[in-house]
Amino acid sequence: MHEMAKKAVLIGCNYPGTKAELKGCINDVWRMHKCLIHKYGFSDKDITVLIDTDNSYTQSTGKNIRSAMSRLVRSAQPGDVFFVHYSGHGTRLPAETGEDDDTGYDECIVPTDMNLITGWYSYSLLFMFYMFYVLYYAYYHCYY
Repeated sequence: MHEMAKKAVLIGCNYPGTKAELKGCINDVWRMHKCLIHKYGFSDKDITVLIDTDNSYTQSTGKNIRSAMSRLVRSAQPGDVFFVHYSGHGTRLPAETGEDDDTGYDECIVPTDMNLITGWYSYSLLFMFYMFYVLYYAYYHCYY
């Protein structure tokens, strides 16, 4: 019988040295990392960290985010718990034609290399954010 796995991908983009530079996104990742381990029983070995301020970690580029998300989804077994955290810029692009969208825009996340993530990956992230209310629960219990 399959033992439930708890896996996470934590993504932080501070965009150092650019006009888009942020200051707290990597701090968000490390606080979430600590919370997942100490409050929710995740193992450090099952948490993938992508950040753009320390070259000893995988950089939070579009390619690396897509790759981490694909590995996460491919590893899925019934009963597993997945958690995805993104801290960085987001944006919108005009919706592709033929899509049923009442806003006329598609939401995107903005990786450190500005290689926008749209479509399946961004929708997967949004789905996980909505599906796993633990995101909000975890924020509340980690930050307050």
